[in-house]
Amino acid sequence: MDKNKTAQFESPEERRLTERQALYLSRLANLEVKQLIGLPLAKAHELLKWRLDPALLLFRRICGKVVKLNPVTRNYEPVPNATVHVEDTDCSFLGFFPLENPFFWLFPVRCRREVLATVTTDACGNFCVYLPYWDVDRYIRFRRERICFPEIFKPNLRDLLRPLIPALQLPVPPFPPPDPPLFRLTPQHIDMIRTYADDTVVRRLEALVGSAAFGENVRELDAELDRPVFSQPVPPPIPPEIRRSDDKGKSSNAKMEINVAELAGAPSAAALLEQLDFNRFIGPFWRCRDVVVPVWQAILDVPDLTFRVTQDVDGDGNEETIYSEGFFDVRWNAPSNLHVTLVASGAAISTPHCGPVQGIVCQDIPAIMTAGYMPLEPMHHDDSLGVATRVNRPRPPDGRSTTPQSYPAHAPYARTLNLQGCHRIGHATHYRLTYSYQAPEASVFTAPVPFTGLEWWTPRLGPGAPIHVVPDANGWYPILPAGLVAHPNWLLSWPTHNFPRGLYEIRLELGAASGGSITVTHTSSPRRFLVDNSSPVVLFHEIRWRPASIPLAAPWTDSHSTLLPAVCPVLARPAGMDVHLRVVWEASAAHLRNAQLSASGCGAGALSFETGEDTRYHWHINQNDNRVTRTAVLRLPADRPPGCYHVRIDAWGRQFNPSGFDYGPSANWLIDQVIDWNATTRSISVVNS
Repeated sequence: MDKNKTAQFESPEERRLTERQALYLSRLANLEVKQLIGLPLAKAHELLKWRLDPALLLFRRICGKVVKLNPVTRNYEPVPNATVHVEDTDCSFLGFFPLENPFFWLFPVRCRREVLATVTTDACGNFCVYLPYWDVDRYIRFRRERICFPEIFKPNLRDLLRPLIPALQLPVPPFPPPDPPLFRLTPQHIDMIRTYADDTVVRRLEALVGSAAFGENVRELDAELDRPVFSQPVPPPIPPEIRRSDDKGKSSNAKMEINVAELAGAPSAAALLEQLDFNRFIGPFWRCRDVVVPVWQAILDVPDLTFRVTQDVDGDGNEETIYSEGFFDVRWNAPSNLHVTLVASGAAISTPHCGPVQGIVCQDIPAIMTAGYMPLEPMHHDDSLGVATRVNRPRPPDGRSTTPQSYPAHAPYARTLNLQGCHRIGHATHYRLTYSYQAPEASVFTAPVPFTGLEWWTPRLGPGAPIHVVPDANGWYPILPAGLVAHPNWLLSWPTHNFPRGLYEIRLELGAASGGSITVTHTSSPRRFLVDNSSPVVLFHEIRWRPASIPLAAPWTDSHSTLLPAVCPVLARPAGMDVHLRVVWEASAAHLRNAQLSASGCGAGALSFETGEDTRYHWHINQNDNRVTRTAVLRLPADRPPGCYHVRIDAWGRQFNPSGFDYGPSANWLIDQVIDWNATTRSISVVNS
């Protein structure tokens, strides 16, 4: 890892000034261009130190992460061993600002680029680069002085939700909160997010919010809020009468009213149209509503720091582009800690396992030592039941206490499980893992068989592409040299979501290749893992209403209450009457962690609960507590306006994944983690009769 780390944090002082940088500095410092072109930054700063504001001669660090969305697991995985090209780009754009749309798009019409620096991503896809502040100041100054109508940066989920959720309106430095604020997503928020983002984003966000609602660590939620809303470009709604184009996407005889900035040497509208390609667009960006902007607006000579990422994805020794057109990734309005997330294309090579696992000490015997980052020691893992003993612990029967009960927890495993261990024993050249399976309804294990067909990419130490780890037909993997790979103890990337729910007994076998065959030389002790990738089931049994004047304890019979239909329920209440709603709900799972009923509304207020917390919350009290049925009563006061009100059931399973994407390792696995969950909402239309 040392070579990668050096690449991440390379010193910029020997980087030489480009022609564009030299031209800018010559104007800023009143020097001849030829005095600056090609100078190392260290020497250039010596020449400039009494000609520029000293603050401009400092450096600003910009860090980032290259990731790829795994379409199966819906997780963002790091992209290691990729080259990030940091570029200075001067580009003119034709901006498209649809009048009835919350977004706008940009079409590049002429661009000039210079590479400022290159850096290699580490095993976790991270990179950092230093830029002189006089260069950064150029980008900031241009945005402030020349582009006043749009705040151009790629929108993230926090931007989308901030106007709706006060908890997300963070105080400005130097008074940051210790953790991101907690909040609940209402059905209205979910509907709004679905308008702009796909279901993958919605489900990831809801799962993380579910974890935060019970006082857990929310760093992963905070990171999710800072991801781009759109993982893929969204085409602009070009009117059909304008988008008459040839095969190359060039505009054909389009009549467009273009507002061209009146600058010296600015191209004419006709010249811009000549370069316009509707298939090459950037966006969408948030549209500014308080400034009137023409539908078609030219924005000329915009300087920006852009990113291009390459990686050898086909093993031919040449790197292919996996991320480009990275305009407006950097938010220059951020006061510090500039960080960008670059979502690479589907062609990128990602890895399901990131940082190194610490503390693996191998003896002269094969062994499976960790699941992800969690040691398979008795204090963490029960080898007879195959469950983790510290994660998602039970709580006292009140269902809301934040103090877990004593050990043990009973948390099964889910998603991709990365097993680590010891396999460089004796003269072994290969290894494989075998498993026996016991179904939930069975009492015995099946005969052992090897894992076959499971392949993955592992980060390489030093230059070159990630290494493709592929077994033979019998499940044997070659034992790679320890100095070649970032994770020398990585044994298997096991996608448990492709395997049935149940108990697995796994052994590590070592083999020696000879004469075209492999002979087993060692076999480890077995490890058991209980696997569960199922989601909870949530149900509304019934919802009834009646006047709140009837005593709460009175029976809810048909003669004293009205049963609301499950489809399109309408509550026609008499004007001026408070009403009660009785909600009978249920949540169950193979391994239930907790469930809750919540309510939200519109207008001036929402529904309030008349019954106790035990009717709306439940946390499992032991490993057999996997189903809960509750009855809650809510009040709708007469002064609440007509409209749509919602009741919602959320339920979370107690399965988890120890891959270290959360704070598990630092908390010694005394954590609560959400992996699989489910929710349902019943929307009720309230009208005054």
